[in-house]
Amino acid sequence: MKWKIFSRKKHKAQWRLIFQPDGDVADVMALPGAVVEGRIAGRYLLASGGAPGTVIIQGVCRKGILAGVDVAVDRRAASEHDVDVAYQPRGGRASLRPAETVNFEEMMLNAGDQFVSTPTDPEDLACLLYTSGTTGRPKGVRLTVKNFLSEQDATQELLEITPKDRIIGVLPFFHVFGLSNVLLCGLVNGATIVLIPQYSPGSLLKTIMESRPTLMIAIPTMFSHLLTLLGRKKVRLPDSLRLCVSGAAPLPKEMISAFEKGSGSRVLEGYGLTETVAACCCNPPYGVCKEGSIGLPLAGFEMKIVDDEGRELPPGEVGEIAVRGEGVTPGYYNLAQDTQDAFMDGWFVTGDMGYKDQGGYFFVTDRKKEIIIKGGFNISPREVEGVLLGHPKVKASAVIGRKRGDKEEVVAFVTTRGAVSAKELIAHCRHSLSSFKVPNTICFMETLPMSVTGKVLKKELKDGYQDERRIEKKQTGTDSSN
Repeated sequence: MKWKIFSRKKHKAQWRLIFQPDGDVADVMALPGAVVEGRIAGRYLLASGGAPGTVIIQGVCRKGILAGVDVAVDRRAASEHDVDVAYQPRGGRASLRPAETVNFEEMMLNAGDQFVSTPTDPEDLACLLYTSGTTGRPKGVRLTVKNFLSEQDATQELLEITPKDRIIGVLPFFHVFGLSNVLLCGLVNGATIVLIPQYSPGSLLKTIMESRPTLMIAIPTMFSHLLTLLGRKKVRLPDSLRLCVSGAAPLPKEMISAFEKGSGSRVLEGYGLTETVAACCCNPPYGVCKEGSIGLPLAGFEMKIVDDEGRELPPGEVGEIAVRGEGVTPGYYNLAQDTQDAFMDGWFVTGDMGYKDQGGYFFVTDRKKEIIIKGGFNISPREVEGVLLGHPKVKASAVIGRKRGDKEEVVAFVTTRGAVSAKELIAHCRHSLSSFKVPNTICFMETLPMSVTGKVLKKELKDGYQDERRIEKKQTGTDSSN
């Protein structure tokens, strides 16, 4: 069942797709179809199973009642007080639906065969996508028609996609990376998208070997899995693959060289945010590709490194990465203060720390909110994580700061591929790090909490973490049993 919220403002019905637990091929056209028809599309789910237990609908500032199907509501009184009414449906195909919603399949069946596009203004809102919420509550990012067009122009100039290209579609399309740099990029340029409904390393490798793609856009964990499989099976990727692009999370330098050697394909590391409709910076496919760098700003984007007052810093000095251009969001949905805080003199401040070298290449060092201050010294979690990953038994790592009384501790969470002690890992860190950067505590985990694009959700590793999206029943008084 696909539900849409309708609002009839300015004599024009607009809908937002808010719930899609199952996923099917029709969802591939949900967003581009909405934009072509001058509607607004919201974040949707595309998965063959296992939808998350909590779903952000939207930060809607309206009064409303969501009632069970058997609850009687005085609709006239509700209307007089500008209160919307919706009913929670019963299960089953013939179930009741929330008020003023329409089934997507029915809408398609009733649509005409004649294709008609709706003229839109470049500043019109096209889509609402939510941030991954790695450090705080997810925010709805407002993306306009102009934002999407600018991003497509920038990506096309970088990758030079043609109708002969075959792009691996393994990234989820509800995330800006898969939506913009795979789905829309392929549709706009007439390329073929080879869909992988449910990711697994085996299914990805099998699809690549059978479909012989020319372009793969993926996240670091997928490249790591592929590299392991290639070594185990003693095979190489087909020579049809002209280019691979990695983003959404840092790609270790060692993995880039190992993957290129094991696959024969060049790997480009890039950088982008939901607020920039995905990629705004990337290493060039034919020029100098610097390991550890996120590359050069794409066409239509400007980037600089600034201090806390917004002053541009010289090459080599670490500060916050700022971006501007037609691909940058106008702000967040119903969050005026967050929008104001995110911009400085027309530049979007990303929250990512980094520096620019003399050649204009950018490097990311950390998230600003994740910097650990211990004894007056700044500690980069990414630096400590990199050292831990250098140990042959460490598979993944995440480092955070934790208060213990009036002191700050460095805490490392790791997953391993074999038996190793905390004492051994701490000794390993002492060989490469200053003493104040060495973890005070090592915590072993089976898996690290991650977003769909492989970002570690460090907020979930902190003491006392609670998912703010959960709605839990609070018990009051004394329980009684019958």
